[in-house]
Amino acid sequence: MQGIHPIILMSLVGCAVLLVGIIFDQYVAKWIKNGLLGVCCIYVCDLFMPVMWQVGITWISIIVTALLGIPGVIIMYLINIIKNF
Repeated sequence: MQGIHPIILMSLVGCAVLLVGIIFDQYVAKWIKNGLLGVCCIYVCDLFMPVMWQVGITWISIIVTALLGIPGVIIMYLINIIKNF
């Protein structure tokens, strides 16, 4: 039984690394976009909300909005409003 030629094996590994890099890059770009958009939404909402309902820009709020997007912002405000009642 013959093994795979080293050039073919290196080509397959290179293609796999490139594919993983492209997929990972798309997710990272989406998370960065969601995080920035969420920070902007939190900043604008905090301008108009009463002080006790404000979420503030923290690492936790940035991570939640990066992973969930605008629904994450809404969830954080709902949790904060319910917590303060």
